[in-house]
Amino acid sequence: PWILRPDEKDEGNFLWTSSQELYQIWLNLPAASKMSTPDAQLLEAHSMDSSASSPPPENTTPIITSEDGSTITTVVAGEHNGVRAPVECPTNASIIRVQFTPNAKDPSTWTHTLPPTHETAILYIRQGSVQIDNQRIPPHHTVYLTPGGEQLTIQALEGEADVLLLSGEPLREPIASQGSMVMNTQEEIQKAYMDYQRGFMGMPWDHALSDDEWREHVKQNPSRY
Repeated sequence: PWILRPDEKDEGNFLWTSSQELYQIWLNLPAASKMSTPDAQLLEAHSMDSSASSPPPENTTPIITSEDGSTITTVVAGEHNGVRAPVECPTNASIIRVQFTPNAKDPSTWTHTLPPTHETAILYIRQGSVQIDNQRIPPHHTVYLTPGGEQLTIQALEGEADVLLLSGEPLREPIASQGSMVMNTQEEIQKAYMDYQRGFMGMPWDHALSDDEWREHVKQNPSRY
């Protein structure tokens, strides 16, 4: 996770303070998709209960509340209990946030079935303490789950907790990385940096630009992919 620190700005007689806490997740693409055209999707939250039978609408992120209200599950990518996120994930991966509500019975339980092809599974505890297989995991810790099982059960030990589950199927391809570039060979890495320096991925901009100035900058300097 990337935690953004509070940002203070002096605007005349006002001191504007904001703070955000967010995750920035990078997914490695298969070799056949690494040169794909850049794309962005804006997703709207879609609240639903666990008994809903209709799928969530396109361009939404399903947020599922359990029948007893003890857990809230946000399915960013992948599937949970028959509810699949509409977003098109470039790889076979799941991104799921689980919130144990403060009103939950102590301990409340959340169960998830991992796809059998997902050999990698990582759990990050953002808030609260949880228990997996009788092992207590404190906040701000990361757990790497061992492959071989499909049923994951998490218990919140202190009523309220917030965790992030990442799981996926291995690409089984060679990996070459440098800085923010991830490709399959060092030659591809060098070409990616050359393309960046030539402006093929767009051009950096001054963060002091207004929204209109930024849009004009992007229009004048499009990606060439």
